[in-house]
Amino acid sequence: MSLYRELILGERLEPGAEQETALQAIEADRSRIVQCSPVRRLQQKTQVFPLDVKASVRSRLTHSLEVKETGRQLALKVLPGVAQEVDKEAFISLVEMACLLHDVGNPPFGHFGEVVIIDWLESRLPALFRQAVGQGSRQWPMLMADLRQFEGNAQSLRLLHSLQGLNLTLSQLAALQKYVRGAYQRRTAGLWQQKPGHFFSERSLVQQIRARFPSTVRGRYPLTYLMEAADDMAYGVADLEDAVDRGVLSLAELEQALLSEANDYLKSRWQQAKVEEPGFFSRFRQGINQDLLALVSEQYLLHHQAILDGVHASPLLAVEQAPAQALQWLKDFAHRRVFKRREVEALELSGFAALKGVLEAFAPLLALPAAEFTSLEQRQDANGLVLRRLYHRLPPRHLAAYRRDSRSAGYFESEQEREWYFRVRLLLDFVSGMTDTYVLEEYRLLCGFQG
Repeated sequence: MSLYRELILGERLEPGAEQETALQAIEADRSRIVQCSPVRRLQQKTQVFPLDVKASVRSRLTHSLEVKETGRQLALKVLPGVAQEVDKEAFISLVEMACLLHDVGNPPFGHFGEVVIIDWLESRLPALFRQAVGQGSRQWPMLMADLRQFEGNAQSLRLLHSLQGLNLTLSQLAALQKYVRGAYQRRTAGLWQQKPGHFFSERSLVQQIRARFPSTVRGRYPLTYLMEAADDMAYGVADLEDAVDRGVLSLAELEQALLSEANDYLKSRWQQAKVEEPGFFSRFRQGINQDLLALVSEQYLLHHQAILDGVHASPLLAVEQAPAQALQWLKDFAHRRVFKRREVEALELSGFAALKGVLEAFAPLLALPAAEFTSLEQRQDANGLVLRRLYHRLPPRHLAAYRRDSRSAGYFESEQEREWYFRVRLLLDFVSGMTDTYVLEEYRLLCGFQG
C-alpha cells in the first residue's frame, strides 16, 4: 500500500456534514487558507526592511508567496520520482499551503520580535503570577516554561486551529510543524528539538495528529522538508536584492565580497547572470534556484524511506554540495553586511520600544485575580475604568477563545492556573497577531501620542 495514502487524508477534527475525498478536503483547505485574515496581515509585516510606499521590497506576504511558488516547483520536481501511487494535486497543494502559512505565527518585527517577547515574558511573568494566583501547583513550573517560550511556528498552529478555527485537515496541520518538541517539554537529543513546535494549549491537537500519523511522534511529516527548503531558497537571494534596492548595499560591494570569498560555483553563476545588464537579480536567482530545485528533489528521493519513516535527521539543503554552500554563503553575507545596517537596526529599535510598551501597558490585566479580571465590566473606580478600557481593546475572537479554554481545556491540574495560563495566551495572541504598523500605532495611543 502507498504510504502517501496514509499521509494525505481528508480527515478533520470536526468532520463536515458531507463526505469529502482527500483531494476535495485539501482543496477546501486551500480556499480557507487563502481567504483567512492571518495571511492578509502578512502584507503589513516586515520581512527585513521597513515597509514603505515604494512597495518594491518584500513584505512577509510577498516573501510567503515566493516560498509558495518555490514549494510548488519542488513538489513538481519530486513527484515523478516517487515510486508510489500519489494524489499529485493533493501533494502539491499541501506543500504550497504549508509554504504560504509558514510565517503566519510570527509576531511584529519577525524574529527580533520573538526575542523581545521572550525577554519580557521571562522578566515579568513570575511576579505577575504571584500577584494573580499566588503559590503554584506541582504542574506550574512546566506551564510557566511553556509560557516563557514564544515561538512563531508554535503560534502558527495555535492561530490557525485554536483562534481562527479553520478546521484544516490533519494532513495540512501536520505539514506545518517544523519541530516536534512542545514548549512545555525539555529539549532532548531527539530529532527536530531545536525549537518548540507547539504550546501546551495545543497538546491535545498534536496528540491527535500523532495518533493519525505515527511517524510524527519522533520526526516530521514528510512534506515539511520541502516547505523548509522552499523557505531557505526563497530568502537566500531575495534579502540581498532588497538591500540593493533600498540602497543599503551596492552591487559593487556584493560583487567584491562574492568574487573574493564565495565558491567557484557562485562566482560562475554571478558572471553568467551579467551584472551590467538589466534584470540581473532575476537571472541570478533563477540560475541558482534551478540548481537548488534539482539538489533538493534529489535529496528528498535519496532519503525517501527515512523521510517517510520520520527518522531523517537533517534539512534537505544541509549537504556539502556547491549550490547549497553558495546559498549558505549568501545568507551568511546578508547577516554580516545587511541585518546590522543602521536602517534595519533602527526598525528593530522601534519594534523593541513598541512591543515592550504594549506588553507593559496590558500587564496589569495579568496581575488581577481571576474574579477581578472577569468582572471588569462592573468596575467603576478610576483604576478599574482604565483596566476596562484595556480589556475592551482585546479582539472578540481572542476573548471567546480565552473564555472557552479557561473553563474547559484539558490536562490542567488547577482551575486557577488554567485560567491564568489562557489569560497570558490571550495577551500573546493579541500582540503577536498585530502587524508592524498596528503595534506602532497602539503604542503611540497608549503613550498618549495618538493623532
